[in-house]
Amino acid sequence: MIGVSTIPSDEMDYALATATEWGISGFPNIADDGLVHIRFGIFGHPAAVAISAGGSLVTETGELDVQGALDLIDKARSRDA
Repeated sequence: MIGVSTIPSDEMDYALATATEWGISGFPNIADDGLVHIRFGIFGHPAAVAISAGGSLVTETGELDVQGALDLIDKARSRDA
């Protein structure tokens, strides 16, 4: 998992609870000189990228709610079929 995000302070408890539920205790951060943005087609923020187990990649620029994130994952998975 690679994450770059801004979580509003009023949603921090929810974000921490979700990370705990999913078993995420941390992940490496990267210093991006632009190559990561180029590789994943990110041209603005906020942005999200879903990569399926089969390697399909879907990028969405704009804010996502939980359902939007799940839809993005499903879209990446559907490209493997």
